Amino acid sequence: MGFISDADKETLRDHFADSLTGDVEIVMFTERDSPIIIPGKQPCETCTPTQELLEEVAALSDKLKLTVHEISAAKEQAFALGINRVPAFLFEGAARGRVRFFGIPSGYEFSALIADLVDVSSGATDLSEETREYLSTLTEDVNIKVFTTPN
Repeated sequence: MGFISDADKETLRDHFADSLTGDVEIVMFTERDSPIIIPGKQPCETCTPTQELLEEVAALSDKLKLTVHEISAAKEQAFALGINRVPAFLFEGAARGRVRFFGIPSGYEFSALIADLVDVSSGATDLSEETREYLSTLTEDVNIKVFTTPN
């Protein structure tokens, strides 16, 4: 049994068919379960369920591809992408910016994940013209962080 019900999978398939205009690669960084207990190091309790959820989502459209990296084997790539903890993933597609998620996208975060996939596939967002004008006046990079708690 998966995270997404069959009815919701069908709804998402239809939504992706109508809304995804370009390909999106979901790049995930995870940590494998270890049979060795390392003092002071906590195992990643949400890495496996996060990967399973992303596998379900990626299977709903040919325009979605999931690539999974073990963070200890891909440290340089993770660092270059601003990934410093797991589970983490980002989307690569038509969008200029980068959307990164840390943790499992459950609860309200799941709808944000779906909306972000659509935005990244097209390279466009629903920002108002006023917001776009304001953003065009910025002279330095901005790092926006949104913190949420799963329900």
